[in-house]
Amino acid sequence: MVYTEHVPVLANEVVEYLIKRPSGVYIDGTAGSGGHSRYILHKLAPDGLLIMLDVDEDAIAFLKQQFSHEPRAEIIHASYAEIPHIVNDMKLSSVDGVLLDLGVSTHQVYEGSRGFSFMREGPLDMRFSKDISPISAYDVVNSYDRDKLVNIFTAYGEEPYADEIADAIIHYRKAKPIETTLELADIVADIVPYKDKKHPATRVFQALRIYVNNEFDNIEKGIRGAISVLNSGGRLGVITYHSLEDKLVKRIFSELKHQGLGRVVKKNGIRPKWSEIQNNRKARSAIMRIFEKR
Repeated sequence: MVYTEHVPVLANEVVEYLIKRPSGVYIDGTAGSGGHSRYILHKLAPDGLLIMLDVDEDAIAFLKQQFSHEPRAEIIHASYAEIPHIVNDMKLSSVDGVLLDLGVSTHQVYEGSRGFSFMREGPLDMRFSKDISPISAYDVVNSYDRDKLVNIFTAYGEEPYADEIADAIIHYRKAKPIETTLELADIVADIVPYKDKKHPATRVFQALRIYVNNEFDNIEKGIRGAISVLNSGGRLGVITYHSLEDKLVKRIFSELKHQGLGRVVKKNGIRPKWSEIQNNRKARSAIMRIFEKR
């Protein structure tokens, strides 16, 4: 599958709330296929700068191809958790805004070989970058003991059937390793009932992806790192897609506020308009929370 651009969520709101100085420096910390980046660049002045980051090698290759003639774009293969180091290496004193869109890209989901999807045959991998993540979902599913599996499915997926799923995985792998996404999805589907058209394996796959990529630690590092490099009045926007991410972002923002580092813009966050949800199903669960540095 060829890497292609997907429709960015809350794109107009990103530009409205984050881009306050068109000649400033901005960071798209999860550039993906460049959906949000295109909107940001359209808003930037000729002397503005957009730093585009991603840990996914496929994304970086696509971005370099798509934005090769854009002098205002700097494309870097790196995690948003490294923002302070990147800003320092570029000899910048501060930046005017940072965006973190925490959703999995369309390419990652629909490219079976990446192992993210419970709907497509592929190896159990789920790593955004093999250079950064030392273990894969295959390693977790086939070598972790019952208690560790239960903890992962509960902590990162809020899976109510975590115990039963862990038992089934251990029973299954005694005969042979669980090698593919569909094998794991079928094991889970035998235990978890369908509800509200949601695939039974949704929470387990989410939990494995978060664990394998150390996402929660990286989110905290990314947020705190972004705040550290923002100038006064600069804003960080974080788009989440499920309750665990959103709770984490709210907690960190609350801590930053109490530390006197700034304020939360729009207490309840910003949600997509109904018209956007109708045109982009992925937007239905999205929330953007914004923090403005003091």
